[in-house]
Amino acid sequence: MDQRENYTKINSETWDRWAQDGNEWSVPVSHEEFIRARKGDWNVVLTPVRPVPKEWFPPFSGLKILGLASGGGQQMPVFTALGAECTIFDNSARQLESERMVAEREGYRIEIVRGDMTKPFPFRDESFDLIFHPVSNCYIEEVQPVWNECFRVLKHGGVLLAGMATA
Repeated sequence: MDQRENYTKINSETWDRWAQDGNEWSVPVSHEEFIRARKGDWNVVLTPVRPVPKEWFPPFSGLKILGLASGGGQQMPVFTALGAECTIFDNSARQLESERMVAEREGYRIEIVRGDMTKPFPFRDESFDLIFHPVSNCYIEEVQPVWNECFRVLKHGGVLLAGMATA
């Protein structure tokens, strides 16, 4: 196993542990939060500091969203409640299990894909209208390959919302 595969495996195992321990980024939305989102009362974060302004989002109805490294059942349920078609791509099995649990509880469909964002994404070119990518660049060595893949899978004119970590 080369060093890159080793650190992404360690990241995955670490997030699985954090999710098991109830890390704040691993607590899925409640049924009540999902219902409020359906009624238009919602917010999501890209960073821990403040909610993303709602005007940054295109209309949700039929919007194809990729949740990139954003498993945990926090954002995709909200976007689904607002009418979007969501795909979640994350490397943590436990974070993805939270997505599955919320989807089953609320009765919606979500495509759940486990994978490593440092490798080519398993999606066709121009598959998504919006990519929602909370802070996770701090867990990888090279960010440029991730941006290249985002560009490839994002439709022309699409939106990339990404949270950034600084040293």
